[in-house]
Amino acid sequence: MTRRLGRDEYTVGWVCALPDEFTAAQEMLDEEHQDLLPNGSDANIYTLGCIGDHHVVLACLPAGQTGTNLAAAVAVQLKATFPAIRFGLMVGIGGGVPSKEADVRLGDVVVSQPGNGHGGVVQYDFGKSTPKGFEQTGFLNTPPQVLLAAVTKLRSNQDRGRGSLSPHLSKLSKICKFARDEAGSDVLFEAEYNHVGGDNCASCAATGKIQREERTNNMPMVHYGTIASGNQVMRDGVIRDKISSEFGGVLCFEMEAAGLMNNFPCLIIRGICDYADSHKSKRWQSYAAGAAAAYAKELLQVIPAANVARTQTADEAARGYQATCFYLPFPRNLQFIGRNTELNKLKEKLLVNKDCQKVALVGLGGIGKTQIALQLAYSVKKDYPEYSIFWILAPSMETFEQGCAEIAGALGIHQSQESKEDIRKLVLQRLNAKTAGKWLLIVDNADDQDLLHGAGQGKGLLDFLPESDDGLTVFTTRHYGVAQSVAGSNVVEVEKMETQEAINLLNKSLIRNSLPKNDTLMIDLLTELDYLPLAITQAAAYINTNKSSILEYLQLLKNTDQDAIATLSREFYDNTRYKHSANAIVKTWTVTFNQILKHNTLAADLLAFISYIEWKAIPSSILPAVHPEAQMASAIG
Repeated sequence: MTRRLGRDEYTVGWVCALPDEFTAAQEMLDEEHQDLLPNGSDANIYTLGCIGDHHVVLACLPAGQTGTNLAAAVAVQLKATFPAIRFGLMVGIGGGVPSKEADVRLGDVVVSQPGNGHGGVVQYDFGKSTPKGFEQTGFLNTPPQVLLAAVTKLRSNQDRGRGSLSPHLSKLSKICKFARDEAGSDVLFEAEYNHVGGDNCASCAATGKIQREERTNNMPMVHYGTIASGNQVMRDGVIRDKISSEFGGVLCFEMEAAGLMNNFPCLIIRGICDYADSHKSKRWQSYAAGAAAAYAKELLQVIPAANVARTQTADEAARGYQATCFYLPFPRNLQFIGRNTELNKLKEKLLVNKDCQKVALVGLGGIGKTQIALQLAYSVKKDYPEYSIFWILAPSMETFEQGCAEIAGALGIHQSQESKEDIRKLVLQRLNAKTAGKWLLIVDNADDQDLLHGAGQGKGLLDFLPESDDGLTVFTTRHYGVAQSVAGSNVVEVEKMETQEAINLLNKSLIRNSLPKNDTLMIDLLTELDYLPLAITQAAAYINTNKSSILEYLQLLKNTDQDAIATLSREFYDNTRYKHSANAIVKTWTVTFNQILKHNTLAADLLAFISYIEWKAIPSSILPAVHPEAQMASAIG
């Protein structure tokens, strides 16, 4: 007697569009289960069973109805009725796209796999017309990681001769119309040559045929890449090839997948029944449906049931639930002191009042912007666990791209080895997707205006930054112009530390036997260092390393300029700062000065003039005259 299981015991959904596809799917079951009572308003009719250790729900679209919207409706009802479903397989037929790169033939199998900047499926009829042509809008999600990992395992098994579709196809061939011999010959015509005659190609000219090398056997080949999905049947070879080219090469066309990808985490598996041209025929549909079903069964057999159990449910994924991910380049700074004013402003703007989604932290080099951002990141990680948190270093496009690669690793984004995908675009697309969930992105050291906005016709760094309703971005920069350009009026200025904050930082950084007997000497040192956190940390490192005292360090600073510069130029190790970065305060100052020199030579000249006079309370009348006055105002700023 067949078993009857509960609704919450089924973890895999298998969706078909046509009766032949449904028949092939049912034949792949190792065991068929008893039907369950109808569930409310669910109009789907299911077949239940198991493949290996997986309990599977089979569903098919209503007779005579196809398209992305209907596929989405079937998937939504399936998820509601079977709440433990983890992922789905959309298994059926499609129109192949043969090319020099992919020798796709009738009866072959195409599997959706991320590549060429796409998630594995593109909706080719959804977008907008632009002067440069049709431009796709939106992004369809990638298949869940558990399925992509299974694809890798199955490909490896097949390369080693340990996996084959043959036993499953043999079982299906007992049903006459699924036999390979019933499909007939495989003929490919030139894209430009249109069909002549009726249901077959008997009247089509032989001159229109493309001669191809015969394969050594009739077993289907499996191809991995992009599948094009739309609401109309593709029947034109020229348009087929044009659309394929626009998307960087697609392997097949079909009509349901685009309705599923953002609502039902799934993999698309298509058996090739025609070439998406005017020579369409139904003779290959049954065999192609069987080939796709055979691959789907092989795939499920390499997935451990324990891996499925650990995967979030399809409903959680569709509702935007995302297991949080993190990439932070530093551990939490246990020496961090104070800065409550700046941290509270950031939290109020981004998380409490939710006034904005972008904020810029602006202040001098060494004043503590990176450390404040790091403290914010760990605070959000603790107090807002629903947020994923990422970090990018942005002084150059190279460091930005490296940061994107780290984020891609945290998100489980895999670059295809067959194509040179832009990792910046892949991260952008993933975080822009609704299923990315809530995230906080720190863009550190965003100091170069040209790099951010792009020079000439080139793309700037901002072109690759994600924006979504659930995303927050914090920039750190030394320049007010940059801060305003990236965050508008949502700028938090970082001032030098308060006296008590600075004393606490020095106290926490010094080895105890280095502490002075009274606070006067300590305040003298802090005044000399202008309460800059980086300078304070550097001073403590010097005193600790050389077993000197605050008085001795203070004397070095107050000696000749050469002594002061030599002292402030000494590098020190800090695990909350970037490796190979300039930790010494003089080098940090030099970086800032070089940026000023690059963007405003008059400002650099003013600094040179000021270096010869007392630096406090400088009256504007003493500065060199400059015209127009607006230029002077800009330089002073």
